[in-house]
Amino acid sequence: MSHFGASNGHRPIELSHYVRRCLIAVIVGITTLGTHAGLFATDKVPPILGKPVIGWNGNYIVGRWTPVWVPLTVQDSESISMELTAVDPDGNRVSFISAPTDVKEGTQLLEGLIKVGRLDGEVAVGVSGATLRAIPDKADWLKSPLEPSTRLIVTVGEPRGFDFETKTTNPGPGIRITTVKAAELPTNPLAYDGLTSLVLAGATELSEARSNAIRDWVASGGRLVISLPIDSATARRCLLDWSPIKVGETPETVREFGSIEAYAARNIRVPQTSTLSIPSLKFEVGEILAASRSVPFLVRAPFGMGSVTVLALDLTTNPLSEWKGLSAFCSRLSISDGRPDVSEKGINKGAQLSTTGITDLATQLHAGQENFEQIHRASPWFVMGCLLSLLVVIGPIDYLIVHRILRRPHLTWVTFPVFAAIGTLLASSFATASNQTSYRANQLNIVNVDVARSSAHGRHFVNLYSPTTSQTSINIQPVSLIPGSSEKPTARVIWQGVPESTFGGMLRKTGLENGAHYQQQPNGELTEVPLLQWSSKELIGESVQSVEGLVDCNLKASPTGSLSGTILHRFSSPIDDWMIVYQNRVYRHLKSRDDAQPLPLPPKQVWRVEQPGVFQRELRPFLTGILTMATDRFGSRSSDVVRQKSNYDPLSRDPLELVRILTFHSELGGEHYTGLTNQLLDEEDCSHLLKLGRAILFGRLSQSLASVQHERQPLEPDRQTSFVRLILPVAKSGEVMKDLKRVLPD
Repeated sequence: MSHFGASNGHRPIELSHYVRRCLIAVIVGITTLGTHAGLFATDKVPPILGKPVIGWNGNYIVGRWTPVWVPLTVQDSESISMELTAVDPDGNRVSFISAPTDVKEGTQLLEGLIKVGRLDGEVAVGVSGATLRAIPDKADWLKSPLEPSTRLIVTVGEPRGFDFETKTTNPGPGIRITTVKAAELPTNPLAYDGLTSLVLAGATELSEARSNAIRDWVASGGRLVISLPIDSATARRCLLDWSPIKVGETPETVREFGSIEAYAARNIRVPQTSTLSIPSLKFEVGEILAASRSVPFLVRAPFGMGSVTVLALDLTTNPLSEWKGLSAFCSRLSISDGRPDVSEKGINKGAQLSTTGITDLATQLHAGQENFEQIHRASPWFVMGCLLSLLVVIGPIDYLIVHRILRRPHLTWVTFPVFAAIGTLLASSFATASNQTSYRANQLNIVNVDVARSSAHGRHFVNLYSPTTSQTSINIQPVSLIPGSSEKPTARVIWQGVPESTFGGMLRKTGLENGAHYQQQPNGELTEVPLLQWSSKELIGESVQSVEGLVDCNLKASPTGSLSGTILHRFSSPIDDWMIVYQNRVYRHLKSRDDAQPLPLPPKQVWRVEQPGVFQRELRPFLTGILTMATDRFGSRSSDVVRQKSNYDPLSRDPLELVRILTFHSELGGEHYTGLTNQLLDEEDCSHLLKLGRAILFGRLSQSLASVQHERQPLEPDRQTSFVRLILPVAKSGEVMKDLKRVLPD
């Protein structure tokens, strides 16, 4: 007390002054330290997210890649990576992580990709810690996705006539139409995945990046429609440089439009009374859909697996803009490419198969991929029999042992847990032996080779089986088709769903889910993929590579449609179970006409169509098993013609039959024959290419086309089946007589 006492009046004042000086020193020191260490520096202002745009003006399809645009405002230039999160068909969340992008100060628009696996699954958009989450129809920026059967049409340039939008109602699919600006088109070809067709109208000019993205999308199976302005110079500038249809140097004059009225199937005249000067269209292969005498002005040509349709008339101006039949014309122009429309008959036939859970070809493919020959599942009857046996053992048998034989009822406290433990051990051992203890995979490869462009587009379907509950990394590494090539193709791998409302389908409601979270990295690899014990997950990888020199083709077609010429391929293995299809004919090389298996097509050997042993058949009777038989009538010399057709088996697990039907699904009648829709794999249908002057060589390869990487280590699949489809150009024979004199005057 004497030390702090009041006897010295100056002491408290000195102490207070001393404490104040110490506090000031501490504050100054901390401030100085914070300044040098950055502790008290101004915090970095986080980026500000604007309202995202999911899909095409909010329209996107479940199970398909869709573009995402995110407005972003930053204070300083930095490198930013965007993370888009959606729910897969199993209820797990998957994040699509984009590669880092350098952004400048201010507001800009980021572009990304997402694939939604549920109709009501949550979607999240995250950039540098700023995140927006929403459930479909619960936020103004996120609509519910469209069902896979919906036909989504995107137009650019505001063309007239696209007012035939319908809702998704039974018996036919719905149609959704939306208009975007040219500057809003994505630069990634995968973003166009869900489109039925893309329509470019008027004086629409695209950047090189957007033009290349559309090119790659069309080559993989997309459909592009171009409506040119009537000025030839402007049309030549607007037409994409890679288009198989070109604009000639001099314009053409058309006098009548009866063919375009017939194409629209409407008896409504185009309001044009005078001649019209339009761009001339030049093409080597394809079909003329409408022409004025000898001047074609509506042409469709093949490009890879897809097609390009060019109209030398402007849909944004007269005379078409005032034509009352324009809506019907645009509907057929943007939807029909020779594929049959979904009808009530087809849907009713498919509905009869709904009890099997298979209504689409993608579902049948999934069911076949889930069949692991080394996994022997116990039947429900066997399990019920084991449970009944266990009840008999711990019930009557245990009673007889402890009451009648041993005469010690209290021993049931020992025998009961012993029997239960033995039953548990036996069940566990049997389950382990039946379900195996190693990772397994089934793999199906479909590679489409566009011989005219020397490019190959592959789809690799992988079903991965896990013996334990884990999270792992998966990647698919395609094999270069050119031996010794320095190019190493890569594949982007992601989940693959089925358009069903049953368990595991994309159309069922969200309920109690697993809730795991995994990512797709910028290089296409999947990390932290959740796998449940003794379950499988279906994945799909897509790859593109250049195949210069892989196939040499010199095919010609006579005026009657007969094929001739040579083919040479340089695959590492022969092509088995192969056939060439041109128009409606199948060409096979057989030992004898009645052989079921064709001779292998060896590599590096010239094969000629017009040689002994090459037999022809019509495509539809060959693939559908139609037999035409004549039976004599009783008591008459006449006979009856009977046609028998084999029914398609949607439960078949034969990949050869499935992929062969998938390749020519529309040509065989579509749903009218199979009873199944083709909503997710319609790009694999080559039927429309037969009408555009291409020949299709379909066959099976024994060589490996891709390897599955599990934890970055190769995983040998139990079953790997590879199919190749060669898109072959066919030159028209010079036998066609062009100098016939006109009988009727002009």
